[in-house]
Amino acid sequence: METEQKQATLIKVDKKAIQRTKDGLQARADLLNEFVEVSERTLKTTFTDKEKINLKDNGMAFVIEWITPKFKFPEADREFNLQALGIDLTPIEKYWNANRNRWKAINVELDNGNFFVPDMDNLPEVKKHFYYAKNEKQEKAFKDAVEICKALNKFYAKGFIVHDKWHDIVLGFEFVRFGTESGERIHNVEWKFYPNEVAILRI
Repeated sequence: METEQKQATLIKVDKKAIQRTKDGLQARADLLNEFVEVSERTLKTTFTDKEKINLKDNGMAFVIEWITPKFKFPEADREFNLQALGIDLTPIEKYWNANRNRWKAINVELDNGNFFVPDMDNLPEVKKHFYYAKNEKQEKAFKDAVEICKALNKFYAKGFIVHDKWHDIVLGFEFVRFGTESGERIHNVEWKFYPNEVAILRI
């Protein structure tokens, strides 16, 4: 009979890093959306979703392919025909050259005509900010710290622990800290006892 593999305990979630990562990924998708807007504005058109994907993947090659059938003077060169249409492709070319590598490595999908990064929570760039116990010592230290913090927070909530004495109490516990959930020293959120995730992950 096969035994189920025990799942490692989640010790720390770096929420700020996760949000920064997600914002950065979406910012790259937004650059792509802006590229679509620049291209549509320059070419005086509105692309279909299929054309937007083609534009994302092929850039100027797609633009040339798209505009060529609209040339009024097939025997003349491209510049002459573009001038005849009143179109200058420079803004598209500059934007493509400056930014194409920013969205090249990310997976995007279209929603209501706009590109976005789907299922961000399962991306390696996001998942790396979830820290799990790597050994039994970390597992035990975290479990013990959680129980200790529950008791301390109960006493603290009832006023049994004087606020400016929390530091003395924390000194007595190797894997307990007092502060905000994120660890930031900000005063408009609740302060209480938490497992010292950083210390535990160093075991």
